[in-house]
Amino acid sequence: MAMTQLIYYSKNTLHADDRGQLTNLREILEIARRKNGENGVTGYLIFDKAYFLRILEGERTAVEETYRRIAGDRRHADVTLVDQRTIVQRNFSDWNMGSAMRSVDHEEVYLAHGISGAIDPTKLDGAKILSLATDLRDLEARRNRSAA
Repeated sequence: MAMTQLIYYSKNTLHADDRGQLTNLREILEIARRKNGENGVTGYLIFDKAYFLRILEGERTAVEETYRRIAGDRRHADVTLVDQRTIVQRNFSDWNMGSAMRSVDHEEVYLAHGISGAIDPTKLDGAKILSLATDLRDLEARRNRSAA
């Protein structure tokens, strides 16, 4: 069955210190994981205080409905569609919504993608965001296996 992959970015409108940003991200992920699980949507969220970069995957109607809901969420501004395409299989099938909040632990991945300072999503295309998310996911998976 063909599915849709949608990639977008948005500006974070919630201003808080690092602890507050972490709390905000946890709340967003908790809701996203519940709603995405109900709607068969998977994906990945990258967050670096100023911007959200997100990949949504699943049945086209469910993905587009999720995107519209996010676009209307007051925690996001300047929601910008980067790419939408038909996919045969999910890249993030094990994640209702995997995520990575930018931290020192992830910096090696950002540097490998040529991102040394703050993310400027206007300079990233869909393939670059997908590659970054995949590498962040794989780093977390390796770390989880090592810890087990």
